[in-house]
Amino acid sequence: MPLNIGFVTGEYPPMQGGVGAFTQALAREMAPAGHNVHIITSRLARPPRPGDRPYRFNELREPIDIGYAQLHPRARRWSWSDVSLVADIALRFSLDVINIQYQAAAFNMRLPAINFAPWRLRGLVKSVVTFHDLRVPYLFPKAGPLRTQVVHSLARLADGVIATNAADYARLQQIGLPAGRLRHIPIGSNIVTHHPPAGAVTAARATLGLGEGDFLLGYFGFLNESKGADTLLHALAQLAPQTHLVFIGGRTGDSDPANNQAFFQQLDSLIASLGLPGRVHWTDFLPDEGVSTYLHAADLVVLPYRDGVSLRRGSLMAALAHARPVLSTHPAAPIPELVHQENIWLTPAGDPAGLAQDITSLQNDALTRQRLAGAAGQVAGLFTWDKIAAQTIAFYESLGAGHAT
Repeated sequence: MPLNIGFVTGEYPPMQGGVGAFTQALAREMAPAGHNVHIITSRLARPPRPGDRPYRFNELREPIDIGYAQLHPRARRWSWSDVSLVADIALRFSLDVINIQYQAAAFNMRLPAINFAPWRLRGLVKSVVTFHDLRVPYLFPKAGPLRTQVVHSLARLADGVIATNAADYARLQQIGLPAGRLRHIPIGSNIVTHHPPAGAVTAARATLGLGEGDFLLGYFGFLNESKGADTLLHALAQLAPQTHLVFIGGRTGDSDPANNQAFFQQLDSLIASLGLPGRVHWTDFLPDEGVSTYLHAADLVVLPYRDGVSLRRGSLMAALAHARPVLSTHPAAPIPELVHQENIWLTPAGDPAGLAQDITSLQNDALTRQRLAGAAGQVAGLFTWDKIAAQTIAFYESLGAGHAT
């Protein structure tokens, strides 16, 4: 039976961010199955009118038909009034389920209002929270344990909880959620996979000024402290001058911009101090076709996450979906789908010398890179959007979504 589904997300295209891209991909997959999707998001995601005509006041309250969903770009600061707005939309459009796509940085880390949205929605609509990470909100100085408590409250108040990776699933189990209310559903690639012709790949490398014998490392994803870009730069400084690095896509995204911009400025200074300006390249934000081209232009994708590789990382899922050889860091907990030296190469986190050594080993072993790439494409088949959408709908239905609340 088709469902009326509401997604609540702090960011949505054209805003830049992985959670927004995830929500878009999931909505696009659900619509053809007959489900009616409503996306409730920030007013910053409101698309411009043709000819840049301003919206009339009455139009600001109405959803925008984007083909696969109805878009409600109306939230301001994710305060208590915005939580009431979610409830109003749920009632007006007879939604069966509200699925909050939670990432603290996207929901104004100083306000915990969204963390209590399931309480506000109780009796109106089934509520589900997808935890894209378990990062706690800032709230205020010296908030201490309160930060963790508001995240746990969000999980406990919701009718259902989705973890995107096994480590977060285990942590959510530990707070006592009943098995029937908790589900592990992975994410997929946040980039539509394109297969660029050889000429486009050659042109991309030429645009970066690479010679025929140069080796290109690719880093994909927005920059923040957890992703280890600084470790990668220190490793690059230890490699031969023919080794280059390209940062693919946007730099900081629209969530938590102040902290991420500060980290980017640190990276900029680090590049200069290490003498790397001529070997580090930036593409800036690209459409999916451009991201695909540069992922294929890279000889090796390097994702040195400080907290270890995780299936919650959209940048990793994109590299796997593009069947690229990936070098990343050992996970915090075992991930059965990722096998060292079979479909990924793993190295210790925060170790520039070790990272440089592993890059050199793979740089000198084209056959291993080719084998890793093929196996990466195979494991990506486990995380396609049709499977993710089907699992998500099944979970909604198991909670009683679509029946009278």
